[in-house]
Amino acid sequence: MRGRAEVLALRREVLLARSTLLRLRIARDAAAVRSGFTLARAGLAVARSAPAREVLLGLLLAGLGGGRASRWLSLAGRGLVLARAALAAAGWLRDTRRAPPEPAGPPAPSGVGEHPG
Repeated sequence: MRGRAEVLALRREVLLARSTLLRLRIARDAAAVRSGFTLARAGLAVARSAPAREVLLGLLLAGLGGGRASRWLSLAGRGLVLARAALAAAGWLRDTRRAPPEPAGPPAPSGVGEHPG
């Protein structure tokens, strides 16, 4: 039978080996994430998100200045914002006007457990 000191030494070795293994796994996973990340891929992800496109459009419109084209684009942008707000409000009103579903009646007897009469 091993002594208490030997058991503690073995536990320590197991814990050290486990922590080394976990550190190596973390390093491997971090390297995989790092290699999968590129600026082009990040740019595409940002370009695909609707909020980022809206922000970029707003910055573009703000950067155009006070010219005739920028005024037309600004007016069109405001119109889009108002149209989206109207659609959202209409959807919200439609959802609130719907009546809740009627509760189902009691279940029909299935005949299980009944005696033939």
